[in-house]
Amino acid sequence: MKHLKPRLLAIVLLVLFGALTYINWQQLWSSGTYSTKLAAFGPVGLVGGAFLMFFPGKAGKPTTTGDKVLVMIVFVVGLLAGLVNWYLMDPGFFGR
Repeated sequence: MKHLKPRLLAIVLLVLFGALTYINWQQLWSSGTYSTKLAAFGPVGLVGGAFLMFFPGKAGKPTTTGDKVLVMIVFVVGLLAGLVNWYLMDPGFFGR
């Protein structure tokens, strides 16, 4: 019960950003257009939600240098996932 709030937030983040990413893909398939911001930053919310789900004790403001580095690593992994998602949605944007 100690980590209930962070896990509930993680579930909300996973559902919300998962739904937004799904809607963005559906929009691409149906009309051929998509949101570039959502393509890039939707997976950031998914990675952040997964991180909170697995490590609820790390919720809140990072205090130590190790925690700050860990948050930056999670953010970079989320951005890389967003770039992969964006590339899969529109390879022509990247010069292919």
